[in-house]
Amino acid sequence: MTLSETPPSASLDALREQLARNPGVILESIAEKHGVPLRTVVDCLPDEMRTEVPGRHFVAVLDEVKDWGPVTVIVHTHDGIFEFGGPLPPGSEGRGFYNLEGKTGFGGHLRANRCDTIVFLRRPFMGKQTVSLQFFNAEGGSMFKVFLGRDEKGELRSDQIERFDALERRLTGSGSA
Repeated sequence: MTLSETPPSASLDALREQLARNPGVILESIAEKHGVPLRTVVDCLPDEMRTEVPGRHFVAVLDEVKDWGPVTVIVHTHDGIFEFGGPLPPGSEGRGFYNLEGKTGFGGHLRANRCDTIVFLRRPFMGKQTVSLQFFNAEGGSMFKVFLGRDEKGELRSDQIERFDALERRLTGSGSA
């Protein structure tokens, strides 16, 4: 189902109610169960958990995140969940891709022009607060997610939260995040 084929508003209202009661579910499972794109599920989370910016900020966002230190990048498909923990490598545009230039550990080639929306997301998951950047294509599918890192006590890194909030404010023109 594409974003243009959204379910009836009654179904979305029920989904909103479910997510308001329990926002810490695996969102991809909810999307599959309801037959909607992941983006539709994220849009049904309580408003205070999410802010979105246009995908045209893709390169600027990744260029900033590379300086934040260790993060976790997740790619979730029907067939597996890939996770990478560590600093995001620098990247550059070329040949239609945003090329991650990791010398060791993590690299790749991303179609920046396919990014429709970037969501700044704060929500509970598995008993802990999570903070992430979620990159969506025009069909509402997840390209990948970047989760803020945690310290040795398992707490979100305060320096990364500050940078996340500042980036969100800058890109949304908001005085507060």
